[in-house]
Amino acid sequence: MAPMTDSLTSVWATRLRQNQGIRSLMEDLGKVTGHPDEVLFGGGNPAHIPEVEEIFAECFLSLAKDPSLAALLGDYQAPIGNDRFRTLAAEYLSPHLDAKLTKDNIAFLNGSQNAYSYLLNIHSGKMTDGSFKKILLPIVPEYIGYADQSIEANAFLATQPEVIPTGNHRFRYGLNKTDFDLSDVGCVALSRPTNPTGNVLSLTDLDWIESRTKKKSLPLLIDSAYGNPFPNLIGSEDPITYRDGRTLSFSFSKIGLPGVRLGIIVSNPDTIETLSSYSAVGNLAVGNLGVYMMEILFRQNILPELSKNVLRPFYDKKRELAISIFESEFQKQGVEYEIHDPMGGFFLWIRFPNLSVSNHKLYHLCKDKRLFIVSGHYFFPGLNTDFSHTQDCIRLTYCRKEEELARGAHILAEIVATHQAKSK
Repeated sequence: MAPMTDSLTSVWATRLRQNQGIRSLMEDLGKVTGHPDEVLFGGGNPAHIPEVEEIFAECFLSLAKDPSLAALLGDYQAPIGNDRFRTLAAEYLSPHLDAKLTKDNIAFLNGSQNAYSYLLNIHSGKMTDGSFKKILLPIVPEYIGYADQSIEANAFLATQPEVIPTGNHRFRYGLNKTDFDLSDVGCVALSRPTNPTGNVLSLTDLDWIESRTKKKSLPLLIDSAYGNPFPNLIGSEDPITYRDGRTLSFSFSKIGLPGVRLGIIVSNPDTIETLSSYSAVGNLAVGNLGVYMMEILFRQNILPELSKNVLRPFYDKKRELAISIFESEFQKQGVEYEIHDPMGGFFLWIRFPNLSVSNHKLYHLCKDKRLFIVSGHYFFPGLNTDFSHTQDCIRLTYCRKEEELARGAHILAEIVATHQAKSK
């Protein structure tokens, strides 16, 4: 087949074929060769935890022996899930989210990435009144996967965060309330914990945002892929709850099931109805495996204890180990660095203030050494101010084995030390 020419390509398709952060990240994962020298710090794959995988294997085996296997393999679901599964999810999630949910508040999609591609386009672009509405990211950096999901170009707005020093080689981003502007905005979207930094916005900050969105009847989309009630990697911050005006997104990926592609949306019935139409057009139906495994996990109430007793302790320990390894290597090789306080999630967000090359160039230098990281410049969609962090920062996962963390930290420190300016 001949390549598409400009005259035969839509504007949207042309934009999709340009350099996308999320495509680059996922293609790097797909090109892994298994070479012993590869260091995979790039993706968001959860760690393989034997105790967790044993539980999922038992779920899988029970489904293989269940009479419902024929329906699981051979029948379509409704576009956003059959009523019995949605009713179960509503009943199960209600006490965890301090809300009285019904099936009309629940939609299942093929992963929360899939769900957000619909949600962001529901609330942005050209409106029925002829206006053009944008998506406001109240704090950046923000999830790499949002940037290319809008069908309309230039659909994102972002406010430059406050940079708050929190200790030696430490900082965190704070909500910039001065520049918070809802003019021409159709929705506000954020992740909690924020991917890539691990920042967990306080409930006080969320209430402040919501007090503004409610005045304009704007939806607040909160992506809780790493949040409560599972895997509940939110540090010491309070859990999120559901209330009118919010759309919450949950995922089975970060509990250790990225392959089943199950995202759960909790929202008002009108949004759920629109998602059903989107899903019918885009997917026909949600996949079966995720919702059938969900039924077992919810009925046996496995996830709260799993999150509390296994996932959180594992990732807390892994995070502290990774920070110790990276700091040791950076200090040995004289690297200037700052690490965002990792309050939750799977990642370290590291700034190199004296880097003499861009973070995108650093990504390629690392890749040449079989070290896969993610350049931080992808995480600022809609930010139109000159902010040095867009060129100074990288994201890496700490969900790797200790020997891989050590090898990767050594390579990264060597490369940064070589490309570090004396002043900037």
